[in-house]
Amino acid sequence: MRTEATPTYRPLVTACAEHGISRSVAFELARSGKLETFTIGTRRYVVLESLRTLPERLERAA
Repeated sequence: MRTEATPTYRPLVTACAEHGISRSVAFELARSGKLETFTIGTRRYVVLESLRTLPERLERAA
């Protein structure tokens, strides 16, 4: 029996684009530490929980 696990990370640009965030803003958010990211080889991934909670965290910081 095979069960599908929900992914906890996705490619940065792809995941951000699905949330209406441009490539340049995605990398700016990652560089500033507002998005939790990591690399595998040359590809950068974002932790989806970090992306999901971004609006609340940005609102609190303002």
